[in-house]
Amino acid sequence: MMEERFTTIRGQTLRYLVGGHGKPLVLCHGFLSSAEEFGGRFSELGAYRTLIIPDLPGNGASPPLRGRHSSGAMADLVYDLLTELEIDTFDVGGLCLGATVACALAKRAGSRAERLVLHTPLLSPDLMRRRYRGQVRLLSRRPMWDGVVWLSRQRWISDLYKRFVIVEGDVDDRTADINYANQRRADPRAAREWLNDCLRRDDVEVVAARADRTLIIVARHDRLVDVERLKGLIATLPDLNVFTDSDQGHGWNEAAVHRQLEVLKAFFGNCHGNGSKGAHAGAADHVSNGANGSAAHVRPALRDTVTIPMAPA
Repeated sequence: MMEERFTTIRGQTLRYLVGGHGKPLVLCHGFLSSAEEFGGRFSELGAYRTLIIPDLPGNGASPPLRGRHSSGAMADLVYDLLTELEIDTFDVGGLCLGATVACALAKRAGSRAERLVLHTPLLSPDLMRRRYRGQVRLLSRRPMWDGVVWLSRQRWISDLYKRFVIVEGDVDDRTADINYANQRRADPRAAREWLNDCLRRDDVEVVAARADRTLIIVARHDRLVDVERLKGLIATLPDLNVFTDSDQGHGWNEAAVHRQLEVLKAFFGNCHGNGSKGAHAGAADHVSNGANGSAAHVRPALRDTVTIPMAPA
């Protein structure tokens, strides 16, 4: 079970899900998505971590920023959320474009951000496949972008794109419905600005400079990320773990989720005791026990708080 919360930070409304136990793990969803991307499929991680999963600005139920939607600007908002929740140290993960936000958050937080997980990350333009990079640069220009927005809101076109470009594989109807609903409600300006920002970012140095452990999950059949170049880069960097899903493309299905869950459990499992004592305990209890806690665990004021039953991973 995940709890839905809303907060206002610097005048900006942010919706996020919270659930689980232990040291906080912040998860940043991918392009045209929402917190549900992780909230259901990877909910088993709640046995190891207190999951904090925001709808990034302009996605899900979080309205767009008044300014430009750069990965850094979105990371700053998530950082302020963690400050509001009085969370000291945490782990962070990001999927696809969400990996750029996760890297920006890790850089902003410094030593407060410990373990980092990047799933099919777009770490730099040079690590994207040339065809995809050119496609994005062309289609994100006006008036082409208006046509892209219209096409993304046609269900049959969306399904074909995911099957043959994203290589998502067989996806259950409920997941497909959620994905399509997220596409329709994503703010077009936010999506375009985030995508263009990704073409200008290079997070390789951020990853290379990290002192704490980092896990990168790549997919062998990824048509967006140049997997071989990424793996070659990873081989030169210390303290980096890599898992290659040999049966998956850039998207994921239930079979991929189960395979990757085992890898994530192993990555986080050997520090399963973190959060039960010391500095982590207050942060984890503050987030996970706020609904039923005493005055010692006062959480920020909530709006429209509900409990959402999430589908099992």
